[in-house]
Amino acid sequence: MVTISEKTHKKVGRTTRQPKATYLPVDLISDILLRLPTKSAAKFRCVSKVWSSITTLPSFITSFAARSSPRLLILCENKDDKLFGFSIPQNQNSDNKPQPVESYAMAYPENRSVFWNVSVHGMICSTISLTLEVWNPTIRRTVTLPHPQRGWSNMSCFLGFDPIDATYKVLSMPRYPCSTKGDKRPRVLTLTEDHHDQSWRVIQEIPEHVPYCPGQHIINGFIYYLASLKPHSDDYILVSFHVRSEKMSMIKVPWYHIYIDTPNIFPVLYQGKLACVISLPNDIRIWILEDAEKHEWSYKNFHQPFPRYDEVSQGFLELRGFNDAGELIYLPSRLVDPVQILYFDPNTDSYRSVVVEGLVDHQFRRRNGIGDNDILRTLAVYSNHIETLMSF
Repeated sequence: MVTISEKTHKKVGRTTRQPKATYLPVDLISDILLRLPTKSAAKFRCVSKVWSSITTLPSFITSFAARSSPRLLILCENKDDKLFGFSIPQNQNSDNKPQPVESYAMAYPENRSVFWNVSVHGMICSTISLTLEVWNPTIRRTVTLPHPQRGWSNMSCFLGFDPIDATYKVLSMPRYPCSTKGDKRPRVLTLTEDHHDQSWRVIQEIPEHVPYCPGQHIINGFIYYLASLKPHSDDYILVSFHVRSEKMSMIKVPWYHIYIDTPNIFPVLYQGKLACVISLPNDIRIWILEDAEKHEWSYKNFHQPFPRYDEVSQGFLELRGFNDAGELIYLPSRLVDPVQILYFDPNTDSYRSVVVEGLVDHQFRRRNGIGDNDILRTLAVYSNHIETLMSF
């Protein structure tokens, strides 16, 4: 039980009325905290030890994340290297009704590789030099993980989430195996809040390969990333890692090596099948995996039904992610009010436009000391981002 005291002082001669205590059940407090915005729930951890213990319970964190609808987390910067974050509802309708938008200034992370990774159930994994970190942008907290293997002079990392056990795992391997000493096999680490048993495990019987970064995406408990079997090789593969079983497999891909240089390669679900999407200036190309064991793919090409140049921002629309409905999400490379977001549905070969007003308007610029003509450059867009109170 939690005690909240109210002091009432009333003079009746020389007597003073004693304070009365009001008791709130822990379940009621938990239910109230679950209804709060994420930022408020995080702040209320400081109210008391009891409130802190409630909001750090795994069951509370899971329930809190479950009620969080997918959002687009957008990071942008101006010419003075000021960093800003915007969190907007991801699955907006095209009626352009006002939507709740959260904006805030952020400290520039030392590890800029976070801008090239993806949000995995609210967390973002990144590496800087030989330091591996996991960042929760919702509560602005970063944790440093133990080094995977002595002798590694470089490494790549991929964050995964097991929806059954609500468990986060990090997959790591040398980025350039030929320049790495010692055991080069991939390793996996399970993240725990109490930091116990945080030891790296070796993934057995996997051929040496060179991961392509950026390029990680997670779908239904699987991490997918592009790689090659040898440095500077055209033998490109799509690597699949099942987070729960920690089994890894490799699938040969059918596209030419010229496409590997573009960052707009996204593994998605297309008509219930795994597919890879490549967005080119005038076309959208999709390879659909028909048989993983036989490495068989089918192919579809869509003429882009919308102009890539955004007249408002005077910049180009870039493929930045996809939502649960399988729509591809395009955002401008510059943020100018109002911001246009395009959703292209390859299943129906159609698109819809959503206009977000007030995101970077005059009030936002004045509040943050940004000139009306200063360019806000889009650094990163994290689709399917959820707000979580998880910390490690």
